[in-house]
Amino acid sequence: MTTGTDLDAEHWLRRWDAQQERYIPDREELFALALDVVDRLAGTPARLLDLACGPGSFAARAAARWTGAEVVGVDVDPVMLELARRTTGERVHWVDADLSRPGWTDAVGGPFDAAVSATALHWLPEPALPELAQRLASVLRPGAVFVNVDTVLADPEQPRLAELTRALRVERTDRGLATGEDFRTWWDALADEPALADGFAERERRFAGRVTGGSSLPAWEQALSGAGFAEVGTLTQTFDRRTLVAIR
Repeated sequence: MTTGTDLDAEHWLRRWDAQQERYIPDREELFALALDVVDRLAGTPARLLDLACGPGSFAARAAARWTGAEVVGVDVDPVMLELARRTTGERVHWVDADLSRPGWTDAVGGPFDAAVSATALHWLPEPALPELAQRLASVLRPGAVFVNVDTVLADPEQPRLAELTRALRVERTDRGLATGEDFRTWWDALADEPALADGFAERERRFAGRVTGGSSLPAWEQALSGAGFAEVGTLTQTFDRRTLVAIR
């Protein structure tokens, strides 16, 4: 979905990774830990799914670790998928599908040995989690594992602790963003790329009126448990940024 080929996608992916590390300084360590979890709980995966894969940072690392695995990345953002295709390329199977709609499970196929996601699913509104969890469970084999590295809000039933974890995360993030490029600046700069003009037009159409929002830990736990995941828990946590693990 481009109007030309004169795009240095590797440059934009490097800038993406750099600005993401300003939000999450231990991002690479968390990626590696998530893949370790897959190894320990599900073994070397034959098929691995990256939910809301963005430009493919996590999927590319999974593909590099398990060279014999089939890695599938799914996202609804045409601009992000274009960057993924132009950087990681055919080593990952890229699927253009919307996780908030039922058709994505048919598009990715199954079963998978593992599913991962990083800094993405917090965009979904909390009421969407039960349906997402049910659909995810339907494409995972028994014993498969789901690892989500993301902002998962603290229990709203404990409001002072919930606000504290949120406030501390924001304060530490602001410090990291004191210099260098942030999320919004990266997107504004990328939008000036002529080769992505068609992709941005389609992106604007798809995201118009889309409802977003954060989700709490109890909502995630209830959704995953209700979908048939046998064990659900937080492996690591820094404020309300968590590595959430669920075993199918």
